[in-house]
Amino acid sequence: MIKVSEVYDLSGSQDGENWLPEKQHEPEFEPRSGTDGSGDNTKALKGDDSPLRVSEVMERFRQQTRTRLKADSQKEYLRAFRRFAKNADLESYTRRQLSGPKGRMLILAHLDKLPTPSWRWVVAALKPVWTYGMNLPWPIDSKRDLPKLPRVRRGQSPPDAQVKTWAKALANERDPYLRLIWLLLAQHGWRPSHVCRLKWRNVQYDDQGKPVAIVADGVQESFKTCSPVAARLAPDVVEALEQWREKAEMVSPDGPVLPWMSVKGRLMCSRGQTHGAFVAHWQRLERKWQLPHLCPNHLRHWVATTSRRAGLSKQATAYLMGHDATQGGAMRDWYDSPQLQDVFDEQAARLPYGPLGLLEPPTVELEGGLSKEVVSLVSAYLAGQLGTMELATQMEKVRLQRSTQQAPAVET
Repeated sequence: MIKVSEVYDLSGSQDGENWLPEKQHEPEFEPRSGTDGSGDNTKALKGDDSPLRVSEVMERFRQQTRTRLKADSQKEYLRAFRRFAKNADLESYTRRQLSGPKGRMLILAHLDKLPTPSWRWVVAALKPVWTYGMNLPWPIDSKRDLPKLPRVRRGQSPPDAQVKTWAKALANERDPYLRLIWLLLAQHGWRPSHVCRLKWRNVQYDDQGKPVAIVADGVQESFKTCSPVAARLAPDVVEALEQWREKAEMVSPDGPVLPWMSVKGRLMCSRGQTHGAFVAHWQRLERKWQLPHLCPNHLRHWVATTSRRAGLSKQATAYLMGHDATQGGAMRDWYDSPQLQDVFDEQAARLPYGPLGLLEPPTVELEGGLSKEVVSLVSAYLAGQLGTMELATQMEKVRLQRSTQQAPAVET
């Protein structure tokens, strides 16, 4: 029986709301001021006629948004602003100049150098830095200045053959740390941030002390979004996790499951994994096993597609991947908040060996003289082609036919 700690009460309120919908692919921060300069961001600063200092703008933005934005979101917005400031040579202008038509012209000129599909995100990232870092009204009117922007392009799921190549190679990886980097993404469709910020307190154990699930709150663990994770562990993940736990130098509840490790194997147990280090290890695996290129984000698409093919419900898939099941706005999606034990049972039934388990055809051994018809029915059931009730019905027919054939003839 899985023990879900009360500290991870993800089932929500009595009405069933387990988390608020997230805005996918777009910054989750909206400045208070509009294009008319309303709000409290137009307060004059000293030195309006002196050249702008980008470092001061960025620091002011950090201070103004430290309680409203996650550190990662701040970094993303500032990265976009830094690129804009360099392209526009922003430090050659004053705040007074930028508060007029010049500011609008510089932003539009910057956008013209970028691919149109990225405009939506770039505008949303520059706007809070402009208003909170420079204390100036946002000069862009989207209806007047911008064309109708396309939605963010979706990547496609990689072919099964490509994922299978990785799975076969990394099944031979002896280092449980590196094997976990692969399995936590391939079996759950997580983002690298999920892996980097996973704590030992997130691991759930059965009565024998064997890891059986991972339950983590998106807010408490500072994931990219607020969505929680509730994933039943496949056997290969359990094996790698147990091997790593025996090898790890420090396994405290607040410690990272995968602490920072250099490419030469030097561990810093008190320091969590960083995105840069994660990418370095991922590329190391790709080179070591001479694998075809595969991005972590590609696996997120692949797990979602594989879960759909396996018949996993939207809610169970969302918990598995750390995604928002309420996205889409349907009332049923908002109120249909199943118990975590039911989610784990569904994940175990539909994906007993995780998404990677579906890459291999089911194997059925003949025991006790089973007929080919019985083997065919079991294979169809394991492949998801037959439901439980249909399997039982067909098996009953086979049993009755076999009983009739084996019944001794009645003497007359």
